[in-house]
Amino acid sequence: MEKRYTVEKNPESYEKYEFTLPELYQKIAKDELREDDEIREQSLTQMREWIAKHPYIRKCRTDAKFLLRFLRFRKYSVPMACEALERYLAMRETFPKWFKNLDYKETAMSEMLKDEVFGSLGQDADGRTVVYFRFGHFNIEKFGPLQEGRFTALLIECLLEWEELQIGGFRVLVDFNDTVMKHYGIWGVSDMKIFMDAINRSYPIRFREIHGAKFPKFAIPILNLLLTFASPKLKERIKCHNSVVEMAKQFDESLLPKECGGKRDLQDLNQRFLKHLEECREAILGLDEMDIDTTHYVSLWQQSHAPNNEIDSGTMGSFRKLTVD
Repeated sequence: MEKRYTVEKNPESYEKYEFTLPELYQKIAKDELREDDEIREQSLTQMREWIAKHPYIRKCRTDAKFLLRFLRFRKYSVPMACEALERYLAMRETFPKWFKNLDYKETAMSEMLKDEVFGSLGQDADGRTVVYFRFGHFNIEKFGPLQEGRFTALLIECLLEWEELQIGGFRVLVDFNDTVMKHYGIWGVSDMKIFMDAINRSYPIRFREIHGAKFPKFAIPILNLLLTFASPKLKERIKCHNSVVEMAKQFDESLLPKECGGKRDLQDLNQRFLKHLEECREAILGLDEMDIDTTHYVSLWQQSHAPNNEIDSGTMGSFRKLTVD
């Protein structure tokens, strides 16, 4: 089981990091993210010194695995990684009902896991993590957008604990079979904005592809509204398919569950992921101990949905003010 990491922003020492992943990920990290031992160590040092000097960050994890989420996400641009971290912390503190106290033992979370809404299918030959959603399995008679959003946030936090995903990114399959209008109609505009801002701009996740199958025509106007909160880059990664069979052709059959024409048992896959959730539980709950002064960031979520808005008095500026040696 993973420990709760310290959130002391300026600890006396830092645990030494060792790259232990297979050679494939070392190659991806070097070729796509510009990561090597020297760059990684220099960047971690700079980011830690920036956190220690930051006037609004009160508490924050500074262990390598956590900070590497942001450095890898921004391909080792330290100022951009710092901006991503700042936005992530501000998001969690601004919307705690959505993004804090994420516990797989919570009743709603536990039921959605049992309903097999989600499956983690492993990594493909290119090192990308493949995940599977069955949107129609969300119990809309019991759970609304807040519960669905919290469930997704829990999955993201848990997946980001895997360095394989930090480096290789992931591919998403979404099966929209058996959905009805209520699956989409329960989402209000403010819910959409909070959720999409998190997915699109606040979580350090590398989307490689998003595949959707059997999306109903009656819900297209709602999808179009949702996508107004998405960046052009995210929109480019979305592929629509007429059927699950057609979608499945884009993936190695050995990865796929029976529900997608493969041979793997989704229940067995879910049991394995449940074990990972259990191992990560303390680390994920420990994220709630991080703290940032949100009064400085109020305007961030009051602005329009334009994807290029930056944090008020943004990190790029504050990074320069907090110059490190």
